[in-house]
Amino acid sequence: MNASLKRCIRRQYLFDVGAAILFFGALTQQAELRQAATIAVSELAAQGYKIPSEDDPVRVFPALTSGAFSGRHAGGWRPGSIYLRQQPQGGLSEAVYLRHELFHEASHRSCGGRLPAWAEEAGAMYFSGELASLAPGDWPGSLELQRIKNRVRQGAELDSNDREALARILVNTGWPNEPCAVSAKLNEMLGQAFDDAGDSSFLLMSLLSGRILVSGGDQVSRLPPGSLLKIPYAAALAQADPDLLGTELAASDTEKLLRRREQFQGERYRLLLSPIKDQKLPAQTEPSDLQTWRSYLGERNADGDFALQTNLPELALTMRAALLSKPEYFRGLSQNGILPNSTLAGQRETDKKLLRQLQVLAKTGTVSTVDGHPLAGHLMLAWPATHPVFLAIFRQRGVSGAAILSKAAALLSTWQHDYPSRFAAVRVSLLTPTDPDSWSAEPDCPLVANQHGRFTVCGQIRIVSSARGSRSERVVKGVLRQTDEHGVTVLETDLDSYVDGVLAAEAQNLAGSAREAMRAVIAWNGSHGSHRHNESSSLCDTTHCMVYLGELPEDKPRRSSHTDIALLTLLDQLAAKSGLNWLPFANGGDQHWQRQLSSAELSRAFAENQILDIRRERRKDGELFIRLFYPTSEELLSCEIFRNTLKLPSCPDSVTAADGQTWQFAGIGAGHGLGLSIDRAQALAEGGRTAEQILRDAYGQSR
Repeated sequence: MNASLKRCIRRQYLFDVGAAILFFGALTQQAELRQAATIAVSELAAQGYKIPSEDDPVRVFPALTSGAFSGRHAGGWRPGSIYLRQQPQGGLSEAVYLRHELFHEASHRSCGGRLPAWAEEAGAMYFSGELASLAPGDWPGSLELQRIKNRVRQGAELDSNDREALARILVNTGWPNEPCAVSAKLNEMLGQAFDDAGDSSFLLMSLLSGRILVSGGDQVSRLPPGSLLKIPYAAALAQADPDLLGTELAASDTEKLLRRREQFQGERYRLLLSPIKDQKLPAQTEPSDLQTWRSYLGERNADGDFALQTNLPELALTMRAALLSKPEYFRGLSQNGILPNSTLAGQRETDKKLLRQLQVLAKTGTVSTVDGHPLAGHLMLAWPATHPVFLAIFRQRGVSGAAILSKAAALLSTWQHDYPSRFAAVRVSLLTPTDPDSWSAEPDCPLVANQHGRFTVCGQIRIVSSARGSRSERVVKGVLRQTDEHGVTVLETDLDSYVDGVLAAEAQNLAGSAREAMRAVIAWNGSHGSHRHNESSSLCDTTHCMVYLGELPEDKPRRSSHTDIALLTLLDQLAAKSGLNWLPFANGGDQHWQRQLSSAELSRAFAENQILDIRRERRKDGELFIRLFYPTSEELLSCEIFRNTLKLPSCPDSVTAADGQTWQFAGIGAGHGLGLSIDRAQALAEGGRTAEQILRDAYGQSR
């Protein structure tokens, strides 16, 4: 049957309006609709839109319902079809709603979905004539504007309140007549909220300390994190099989995760989310309706909104808190990309191979419009899986979280050289008993505890220690662990935070290449702590090793640079050739010094009523000790601890009792005089030597 015969038969049964718009049912009897359709199509054609044609018509059906066809208006549309209710609600005629839906059809044919949903709806409202009863000058209030701005930003379906606010804006701003155009003023008010979020951004953080190591792109804009919220949700479960839970997280399986809600601890979930400021979580800690539970997992709530929005630094701190809270729950995320139903299964094999090589835990999160178009994708990576020390968050607009992997893999390739896992963590033993009750947190940086230790959601924590020669009160960044019943405390932190804390004590005024060299020595010793202290596999915070001060509680955070990995590699070579498992350093210098201290001052320093005698003793290995004699006992101290307790420049060469009430100490230079001399390093730097040359000079390979 040819096309002309088909059209002839069709005209016998359907009321034809130019054969481009075909009405069905009772609508065929409404001449005013035919007239309205003809006018609307003519106007759209004049504006340059692609309109229905005889060979590609649009069909208009009566809606087979008397109830609410849509929460928005009295019509409905899908490509090629329009549905009209015979008795529309809202006081507007069927002709107005027909014009509204014809605009959607023309926009679809002309723009192919390029316009965001809110903009296409605004254009349809303006074209239809439904704003005729509104007068310019009546703008929505600030709360109404903020609400619709948030919903537009999140790609939520506009409800009746949103449409009312949008109508009041449109009557003031107008709408362009060109196809696929958006009102510049309206886009600035509404669309700009999402456009502020750059196309892509990222952040690399130390999982231990919360220190941001490197970042790029937009770190300020707030967007919903999508399924990344499944990470704190999982960490808030009281009990779970780690293997099964890891599989569900890798697949981002909302339904299976929802079945675990009986184990959900609402207060802990909120604690882990405390870094995020913009939250709309319901008041009850454990929701009663399923849709709210879904919002806890990153989906939309009953109003079409998201429970919270966050910038990248806040999101990274939240992911850090969750991963540290229940580390065993997330090891299964190393299977993302390997398991066939995991979210990264369909990505490039070369990218997934890199994840396997680095033993990366991976979780995706995608925020989509109500019709399924991605608004923004998120990708969280943490590595190595057995004991993660790095955390990276990636965000990109207009794609799914899985689609970000290619860009993320390129950065990972760079980071594995600039931030090798070997130099990622330092364990600092605080030597003397530290009461866990002294570990305090600020109100906006709450404390989180698990079976492994304590940490705060923002990374830093205030501690009080009674270690001789160390700062009694300080702010540190990292995870505090109580190692035994005697209260020995170990701080696990990132390498550069540790180096900053040691530099502040040992070489605060060093500059230039001398400072670079000193950073490398401290970092190398920090990553080789087990060689120095086999009994604890950690470092200490007195001058017997390296003084670690952390930061003063009221100080502003120090500005820092990243330790040069190439210099650490050089120190590996120098230490191996010299047979060193510890790189000594001291202030150096050849200036003679003398100090006099009263017996009362010494008694207070060592908490003894009386000190009868002080003697120097050198062991066969060359290490120097000081023996203190008390009326009923004696004590043997490392000379470094002794001189640090008394604030002497170096270990004294002589100790004499000047009279019954005074002790005389004398020595040369500052420190023990071995290895890197800080004074000499600064002189070499001022003479033009590089950090590499300074290190070779200090450890036996000068040139």
